[in-house]
Amino acid sequence: MPRKSSNLLKRRLKIAELVGQQGEIKVDDLSELLGVSGVTIRGDLNYLEQQGYLKRSFGGAIATPAAPNTFSPYIPPVSAQPVTLVHKLEIAHHCARLVSDHETIFLGHGETCRRIIPFLCQKKRLRVIVNDLKHALLAEQYIDGDIIVAGDELIRTESLLSGKAFDDVIHRFAINHYILETNVPEANGGVMTNQPLLTSHYQRCFDKAQHITAILNPALEITGSVSVLGNISQITNLITCRFINEQYQQLLSDADFNIRYSNNECFTWSNSNLSGE
Repeated sequence: MPRKSSNLLKRRLKIAELVGQQGEIKVDDLSELLGVSGVTIRGDLNYLEQQGYLKRSFGGAIATPAAPNTFSPYIPPVSAQPVTLVHKLEIAHHCARLVSDHETIFLGHGETCRRIIPFLCQKKRLRVIVNDLKHALLAEQYIDGDIIVAGDELIRTESLLSGKAFDDVIHRFAINHYILETNVPEANGGVMTNQPLLTSHYQRCFDKAQHITAILNPALEITGSVSVLGNISQITNLITCRFINEQYQQLLSDADFNIRYSNNECFTWSNSNLSGE
């Protein structure tokens, strides 16, 4: 069974959603809306603040400010809009819908990928491989199954691991699903990473995984030389926010992607050449 009750998870996700939508909300209002005590709400808010979902305020909580827009030369400025907390949560939900019970998944680094983990709590007997130590700590609370940390060399200033032990793990297990955050694909369809030191490891995951789900994040900062993991033609599913403009919709359509699911905030695109659609 999952280590956290589904009611607890649903309530905390609902609180994060309400704070993201309203910008600020009081404990008393949340208590009345959700039918639990103020003490319970304060405990939820403390947890959500620790996870970066919101900030505590006097008598309530406020939304976490969006990160400043910092863009590399490779990102068309027309797409320069912040990915809000509401979008991140919805993207995470879209990704979790694509994961099945008993799968082995490799979950790439990044804040949005980390927000997928609580949504996996009702999946049975997963094997989750991570090289982000923050992922591992959160997964311990929610995942029903095995959590495998890949890597033995810490990348300084990051919570990420690389090294031979990473490749050994990837070689040992069949990966059903690789989920990653990426920038807008290059004109030739190249899929990029913002961690050059991990490129070779992630390329092995990219080539080996049975299915690949990419989160398209136009605000993902790419610095220095571009590190390409693979090609968009290898991606099974691609998740986008609603503000992805016509330029990218055309790019995806040209690459034989079709919208598989949408709730008008986010879109799951599927590669018709790989999904059989």
